[in-house]
Amino acid sequence: MKPKISIIVPVYNVEAYLDKCLNSLVNQTLKEIEIIVVNDGSKDNSELIIKKYKQKDKRIIYLKKENGGLSSARNYGYGKASGEYIGYVDSDDYVSNDMFEKMYNLAKQDNSDIVMCDFYKKYDNNTLIPISSMTIYTDDMKKNYVMSSHCAWNKIYKKNLLNDHYFIEGMLYEDLSSNPLLVAKINKISYLREPLYYYSIRDNSIMTNQKFNPKFYDILKSAEIVTNKIKKDTVYQPYLLEFEYLIIDNLLRDTYFRLKNIKESAPLLNDIVLFIKQNYPYFMKNKYIRQRGFKYRVITYFIYKKYYPLLTIISRKSGGKNEKK
Repeated sequence: MKPKISIIVPVYNVEAYLDKCLNSLVNQTLKEIEIIVVNDGSKDNSELIIKKYKQKDKRIIYLKKENGGLSSARNYGYGKASGEYIGYVDSDDYVSNDMFEKMYNLAKQDNSDIVMCDFYKKYDNNTLIPISSMTIYTDDMKKNYVMSSHCAWNKIYKKNLLNDHYFIEGMLYEDLSSNPLLVAKINKISYLREPLYYYSIRDNSIMTNQKFNPKFYDILKSAEIVTNKIKKDTVYQPYLLEFEYLIIDNLLRDTYFRLKNIKESAPLLNDIVLFIKQNYPYFMKNKYIRQRGFKYRVITYFIYKKYYPLLTIISRKSGGKNEKK
């Protein structure tokens, strides 16, 4: 019988987290699934853990390849998938036992191409913070989708939306350069307002390390890919304002708040501001940015103008809290 969902799990040196991840998948209330585990050249005991679960559950398909990175492993797994829908779970994360049943049922009920859900940020001290994946700005769910969270792992996709070269390999922020562009191919999107995915915030990961990493430049590459695509392809014309908002919120604001205390990040921030001046010079007139609160708009403008001392003062007055949202 054809699986309802193929769940693709890229694995690289995550022996401390993998048991919890795979346990949450083999215990899904939706039984008609296949779990495609891609060992992307792990050097630790990840393979032993995978084989342990494969012996217990015939739905697990174990694939092994040389290390090529997260996108490479996702693409490789997709090539072996046979499900009606595709889902991705990172191997240091885990999911609610009913996540895929709820998402699949909603997909069938609405005849949706994509279903997305909310998620938790889970910290090493077991703190859980619920995160909304989508803000509803308009009645047009496709427009809301463009401006939503574009991580791959809180969604299921109809298989024919993707391909085995879908994620750009060798990049961070690969989701940003791919998922928003799906808006041209989809007819219906459904949003499940319930946190069902547990996204691990690891102190030793690239994204949380306080030291500047040249790979952070990949967010600018992703913005360039998206911008070039929407300028050339007329199918994206109805969504230009939404893409502009997406770029500003992710490229300008997210990057600043991730790197604002790191001197080495100045060249990247300068390049980002230059890119925005060249491509989105009137973004402050964007209706979605204007819908945001006064503080959001002021901070966004100050980042763009590189008024970093003023931003530091605002941050201190806010108790040092991240002002992204």
